Amino acid sequence: MKKYIGTLVAGMTLMAGLPLVGQAADKTTEAQVKLEQDENNKDITLDEAPALDMGTVTIDNTTQTKTADTVTGSVKVTNPGNTDGWSVQVAGSKFLNGSQELRGAALTFKNASVTADDEANASKNPTAPDVTVNESNQMILGAVANEGIGKFTSAYAKTDVSLLVPAGNSAGAYTSTLTWTLGNAPS
Repeated sequence: MKKYIGTLVAGMTLMAGLPLVGQAADKTTEAQVKLEQDENNKDITLDEAPALDMGTVTIDNTTQTKTADTVTGSVKVTNPGNTDGWSVQVAGSKFLNGSQELRGAALTFKNASVTADDEANASKNPTAPDVTVNESNQMILGAVANEGIGKFTSAYAKTDVSLLVPAGNSAGAYTSTLTWTLGNAPS
């Protein structure tokens, strides 16, 4: 018991020497960073567009849909920090074999896989609507203001690119020229 009282007295003596801490107010500080646009690298660029080989269709008396044999490349855009938004549009000439037109043909892109090249990119990915190409510009990839900042790739699998070939067309090798245009904002 004596030992217990001695330990208790020793402990109280030690505690008496400790200062009392009052309730302290919280403190806040700031961390700052300034991001500057590289003047030598400030433009949004269209880095790549796909080329297509639709292969061979054996014509008969029926309308056929042919998926691509190969899709070489993707739609690739680099936005180094512009916040205005942007779009890539595509237009296609008629499919021609000399002066012979592939009547009623419809080239379609669907189900694009859009990814940021840097997986840690904090910007929202651009959108890629399904498109049936004609002679007018149509948005195939775009970002609204404050989105689509960084490097992005919109890829199409062979099964996501198709050509409708109506019955009633003549045999021959037909070609369409696709024109890919980068614009300032989605439309």
